[in-house]
Amino acid sequence: MTKYILVSAGEVSGDIHAANLIKKLKELNPSLRFFGIGGKRMEQAGVELVERMDKFSIVGVWEALIELGNIYKIYKKITEKIRIEKPDIAILIDYPGFNLILARELKKRGLKIVYYITPQIWAWGGFRVHLFKKYIDKAIVILKFEEELFKKYGIDAAFVGHPLLDREPEIRLDKKSLHLDEEKFTIALLPGSREREVTKILSLMLKTAEFISGEKQVQFVLLKNSAVDEKIYDEELKKSNLRITKILDDTYGCLSISDFVFVSSGTATLESAIMEKPMLITYKTSLFTGLFFKFFAKTRWVGLVNIIAEREIAPEILQYDAKPKYLASQILSIISSKEKMEKQIQDLRQVKCALGTAGASLRAARIINDFITLQR
Repeated sequence: MTKYILVSAGEVSGDIHAANLIKKLKELNPSLRFFGIGGKRMEQAGVELVERMDKFSIVGVWEALIELGNIYKIYKKITEKIRIEKPDIAILIDYPGFNLILARELKKRGLKIVYYITPQIWAWGGFRVHLFKKYIDKAIVILKFEEELFKKYGIDAAFVGHPLLDREPEIRLDKKSLHLDEEKFTIALLPGSREREVTKILSLMLKTAEFISGEKQVQFVLLKNSAVDEKIYDEELKKSNLRITKILDDTYGCLSISDFVFVSSGTATLESAIMEKPMLITYKTSLFTGLFFKFFAKTRWVGLVNIIAEREIAPEILQYDAKPKYLASQILSIISSKEKMEKQIQDLRQVKCALGTAGASLRAARIINDFITLQR
């Protein structure tokens, strides 16, 4: 019997992980049909999209409030579709601000709910745990300590490993093909995947890069994301006197030719860890979001590599501490020290091991397929 599955994911990373999961689910059970909200990769994987979420650039509390009207329209649209189509189960992926509200509505309709890539309750305290326990039937987590934490609260959870390990491609880039000096130290600039992130952080990174180049002979590569308007990159690059080599949508290729990474906090810190590249983490958001994090966050760090390691292995310079000259001095102190570089590499290897092994998408798909089977 054909099962109709609702999938809800937001922004670029959720779209990627959802698409990979759906492909594996189709391999296990070709009769499954999917509809929901997400992005172009989910659409390519065969999901009937009710609305695209990857056009929204939500990176904090204030940013979410700005988009509240649009998000509410999407919520009404998807709940109406659910009323008409009556899906058999729901798979929620990341994006907790939206998905936990949706979960409440789904539970009212009697749907069973699987949550893949769960909210970071360890970062924001326990206020979401009670909602999660009330609405979610199965949690599939990507960090080992999350499984233990959920089980502590009586939530059915299973650890599958991190899906980033499934995405590491065969590296095809090299410095020569990009007209880079093969002997020169290379720094990658990773300003994020959302427009508001790039708008705030790219300018900071380029100014920092100018200070670094004034002290040391280095070259820079910039990772661009096709979800970000090209004009944002062009406007900032015009202000810089540096020659910056641009790489589009190839994180691992960009990292493979780099010796050090100047990275915006987020998933890219884990991708850098997977490639064993030393890094410095920075981030800037709105004043309101920054204050919210300061007063309510239950973790000392924002970088996932540091959170997993439970100590600072990659320096974090955030918000108003993030000034170009200071950032440059901190980066120079790392890249000028062979000992500091080697120490970070060793620490990052431990983080990489903690992510589990490749095959997270398939393991998650098997758990979900078994869950679907039980609903018959």
